[in-house]
Amino acid sequence: MSTTGSPDAGTFADSGEDPRGVPRPPRSGGNVQSMVISMAVILALVAVVVLLLPRPNQIEQPAVDVANAAEGSAAALPFAPAVPNGPAGWTATSANVNRSTDGVVTWHVGYRSDEGQYLALEVAEDTTKTWLKAQTQGGTADGTRTVQGQPWDGYLQPDRKRYSLVRTQDGVTVLVTGEGGYAPITELVTATLDGWTKAGTPWGAKA
Repeated sequence: MSTTGSPDAGTFADSGEDPRGVPRPPRSGGNVQSMVISMAVILALVAVVVLLLPRPNQIEQPAVDVANAAEGSAAALPFAPAVPNGPAGWTATSANVNRSTDGVVTWHVGYRSDEGQYLALEVAEDTTKTWLKAQTQGGTADGTRTVQGQPWDGYLQPDRKRYSLVRTQDGVTVLVTGEGGYAPITELVTATLDGWTKAGTPWGAKA
């Protein structure tokens, strides 16, 4: 006589039911693990995209055409606007006429050096002490430097590490200011004077 045995525990486990015939609830462990892996992959992709996106301060702006800006601004100035002859590797970031401190009309040219330093050229007629103080950011007298045989007054703002060289001739003041010490400042002064000489307008004399 044959007998039929009861299903063992393994059979119930394989069938998805417990010994009472009630379906077992679905296992969620695998789903949770899959979600964690998917989220990790998504976060990794987002991180890569963020790292590859350029930062605002890393976006390179096209160089300003100083000569073209000077040509367009000449009529608004009582002197010939300077177009520095170089320096090599530097990038012009701005070139315009603005009404500065005390209403002094100023020809401004900004540069970023090949070492990342910011420097500016300011040229104006009939300047004031307040204008000078503003352009040097409150710098104090710091001796003189000789550039192309002429003395230039040095100014230093130590807190902001701002260096300036200034000279007034025939009523026109040339001020070069920026970072990195007097060496790059002197380089921009030389480039400014060379630019005026090349244009046939020494020290801003109208051609």
